[in-house]
Amino acid sequence: MIGFYLLGFAIIFYITSLHKLSLFIFATFMLNGWCVLTDAILGYKNYDLAFIYVIAILAINLFIDKKTNDLRDTRICLLIGIFIVFLFLDISFSFTHYQFTPYQILQGSRASFLILSYFFLRKLDNEIFIWLNKAFFYVTLVTSILYIIEVFYNVPTLPYKFTNVKMDEFTHIMRYYNSPPLLYWYLIVTILFPKMLNSRLTVIAVFVFGTALVATLGRIQIGMTVFVIFVGLILRGRIKTVINALAIFTLLSIPFMQIISLRFQGKYGDESENEVKSMFSGGIQDMANGKNNMDEGTLTYRFAWIYERMLYLSERPISENIYGLGLISDSQVDVVQPMYHFYLGLYSDDGYKQQMTTPDISYGNLLSKYGYLGGFLYLSIWFYLMSYFFYHRNDSDYALAGFLHVLALMLIAFAGTTVSDQGNLLFPFMLLIYVKKKLYKKNQYVVSSESYLMKIKSLLSAK
Repeated sequence: MIGFYLLGFAIIFYITSLHKLSLFIFATFMLNGWCVLTDAILGYKNYDLAFIYVIAILAINLFIDKKTNDLRDTRICLLIGIFIVFLFLDISFSFTHYQFTPYQILQGSRASFLILSYFFLRKLDNEIFIWLNKAFFYVTLVTSILYIIEVFYNVPTLPYKFTNVKMDEFTHIMRYYNSPPLLYWYLIVTILFPKMLNSRLTVIAVFVFGTALVATLGRIQIGMTVFVIFVGLILRGRIKTVINALAIFTLLSIPFMQIISLRFQGKYGDESENEVKSMFSGGIQDMANGKNNMDEGTLTYRFAWIYERMLYLSERPISENIYGLGLISDSQVDVVQPMYHFYLGLYSDDGYKQQMTTPDISYGNLLSKYGYLGGFLYLSIWFYLMSYFFYHRNDSDYALAGFLHVLALMLIAFAGTTVSDQGNLLFPFMLLIYVKKKLYKKNQYVVSSESYLMKIKSLLSAK
């Protein structure tokens, strides 16, 4: 019932113009309750609450609060609009071709409509974003500390299904998968753009976020985040800073060097190098065909998961390639289990192998859920965000930070659900709106200043 009350407060706060509090609660739903207010604690699924909030706020904007939008954002609106059109076509396809019930389709597609949140986010003032960014920072800092305690001391500081906790075979540390959702963003910001937060805790936060990143024990998460940070240093054109950062990073890494080394090397040499060799020597095909043992933690397994679904679709009608395996969730076991028999997949708590989704790679989830066309349309939104931020990287620190954040999410998507979870679009959307409005006001000021100077010059020349 907690979730229902929070939803009610969020809607009331929005109606009464307390937009900061309303959006903070909405962000809580979109970002899995900050790994604190989980589905079990709320009594409802976070995404269900977020879906109801989006529908309610869109209705309020349409019929009650008709504040006009001052943002020129035709391209992103067009991309979202095209994807929504596809989504309705996909719903129709799931109903007519797969003969899923309306309830099953709603359950399988409702999270996709969270993308519509952009249309009310763009109406809000930038001051709200600044406040939310700082509030999210403190929440992420606290949850990162709790996450570090949870991992290194194996203490349940955060609510989690302990059936999913396993000891890492290389480091012998318990591996938890409930790291803070905005960890990558705030690690990037505290290292590269500390003035953005205007907080005395940024120095401490760098160490906390860095330790939390190591605590994930994810090779791709650690490697890609470090790579993105150095890309940011290079783009800022600070070679000396890059050298200093490398020295500082090395010093900070000393306490965790053994953990990082064991995680990347494994028991028998360079595990990462062995994975790459396996991938290029038929390991993906062999694993997809069940010819070798599965290791769910490897990149080979992740690509094999996608490859197995691609093999299946290659023998199916073109329409299934376009729309995917249907808008239905793995929880509908009576329908999904007799329908699909994939070899690769994790087992759910009720003992069924998950056929439709995986927590291991975002791009596989997009293929199974939306097919080739839908996956392309959905990813085009992410690519637009990244390209826009990159184009304006010299105009705003927020744009450069946004580019690095989206780049990190798209790279880490090879080892998680960062891109396929629609809730993760919330923060890039907020960044996009902030940068667009900031640049629009800046350009208006330049134009008005130039016109004012032209008037003065004309008056002087007339005299």
